[in-house]
Amino acid sequence: MFSAPQHAVAVACLTSVIAVAPVPMRSAFAQSQFTDVSSNWAQPFIDTLAQKNIISGFPDGSFRPDQPVTRAQFAAIVRQAFKSPATRLSRPFKDVSYAYWASPAIDYAYTTGFLSGYTNGSFQPDQEIPKVQALVAIASGLKIQPVGSVDSTLLRFYDAAQIPNYAKPGVAAATQRNIPVNYPNAATLNPNQQATRADIAAYIYQALVSQGRLAPIGSNFPASQYIVQGGSLPATPSEAGTGTLAVGTELPVQLEGAEPGANLVMTVGENVETTFVVAEDVVNTRQQVVIPEGSKIVGRFQPFEVNKTLGTQFTASKLMIGNTPYTVNASSVPIAARKKSSLSIADLTGSITTLAASAALDSAISGNVRFGSLVPGIIQTGQTIGKQVIGKSDTSDEVILVEPDLMGLKLNADFEFLPGSTTAFVDPNSANLYQVDSGTKVDLAAQTDNARYVMVPGETVPVELKTGRSIYNRQNEVLVPEGSLIRGQIVPMTVNGKEGAQFVANEIVIGTQTYPITAASAGISPSSLQSLSPADFQGNVIASPERLFEKSGKLSRE
Repeated sequence: MFSAPQHAVAVACLTSVIAVAPVPMRSAFAQSQFTDVSSNWAQPFIDTLAQKNIISGFPDGSFRPDQPVTRAQFAAIVRQAFKSPATRLSRPFKDVSYAYWASPAIDYAYTTGFLSGYTNGSFQPDQEIPKVQALVAIASGLKIQPVGSVDSTLLRFYDAAQIPNYAKPGVAAATQRNIPVNYPNAATLNPNQQATRADIAAYIYQALVSQGRLAPIGSNFPASQYIVQGGSLPATPSEAGTGTLAVGTELPVQLEGAEPGANLVMTVGENVETTFVVAEDVVNTRQQVVIPEGSKIVGRFQPFEVNKTLGTQFTASKLMIGNTPYTVNASSVPIAARKKSSLSIADLTGSITTLAASAALDSAISGNVRFGSLVPGIIQTGQTIGKQVIGKSDTSDEVILVEPDLMGLKLNADFEFLPGSTTAFVDPNSANLYQVDSGTKVDLAAQTDNARYVMVPGETVPVELKTGRSIYNRQNEVLVPEGSLIRGQIVPMTVNGKEGAQFVANEIVIGTQTYPITAASAGISPSSLQSLSPADFQGNVIASPERLFEKSGKLSRE
């Protein structure tokens, strides 16, 4: 999703040392148009709806997000938000006069099915509306019905027993479309509590998202963690520990689209996006299935230094359980390259290879066996990085054999799959997602002002940088705040026929949340030691000082 710009990495270089100098920049954050909303949990919902004239504030510039909402006010909001057709004739209410300010809105809400009156002929316009009534009203007016088991859907709420029987189908239908937003705990609905103006703004916003009329709020907003995810859950919330896999849990996988036991072959330096299928149910300590067999794990193999040589490592970016994506923090063990001559026919039979590996191995198979007869699938990975020259055949005598059974894919952090869990992942391919477009420039800064990274050619160095300024989406909303941490590696790359480097990012930390990204800098040319002075090294990070000083007798170790 992200692509770093050429000017984001300053280079002092020409033949022997690579110096990467991120340039810090400053930026500003968007503020709410209301005086009392900037620090409110529902700000992204409120501000967007206000911009679209669906809701409004008060003459003093406030919004009063914690103020309750009456039935008449709710009717006015749904009339402004939705354009539903009438499904029944108008009727008079004994407590709503023709001249009453909300009379047109109440008539709309009644004829379209959002709200109904009471058996005594009243509407009770000044009655404060409970959360459960608001959710049922939205489901009714939008004509949405629950799919599958209502009770199972409601299990994600710890207080599901408090939902009145009449309201359960409507609440379940709304939940399956991610309409409820529960602050401060997504798993607690508080169905009979009076809905606030902030609550109603969030409900209406999510309902518009479900219709495709608004994009989901960015996951960097704190409010995103209060949105109830409507996917099915593997267990009930009453069971302690349910849905949690501990850090270090191994995920058994096999290649998607290949026979069980098939391997993946790539050349040294390739960057390969790969999908694995979970080979068997992954259970927690209570022997409850958290990740079912057949779930998919999507991620990328990236160059990684193994025993001072360039190998690879797989880092997962998302987990697909059914059709629902989730974030997952998992990686394989580092995998070293090996001699082509060490590969056997058994290693290659049924395997998947990259296009570059296919070309490299075709000449390595001896005898009358055709390489193409062994490999059922060849994938095109596009640009490769590392010691290969892009577009040319690989002349190295090494390749990388990935054996899924032995790659040791393990969780680097607890994976929680609970009611109200914030692990739900917004698919970056969603047409409605507030996203940073591919090709967007990301300005980088060092963790320490003006620091540079100095290394000798051929090294692979883990690096943590930060964003030099905020990144905005098309709606001019901050998606990636200034100062967000970006992790990755500086890896070898051929630049203009010489050994240079490239920074490849694989994850970004926004607040306390970590997200996978795909981003790379321009190629960084090498620089001669003779062109650098001792001042160039002061305050900088030197990857391998021993190797560096071996190349120059004039630089002091001090």
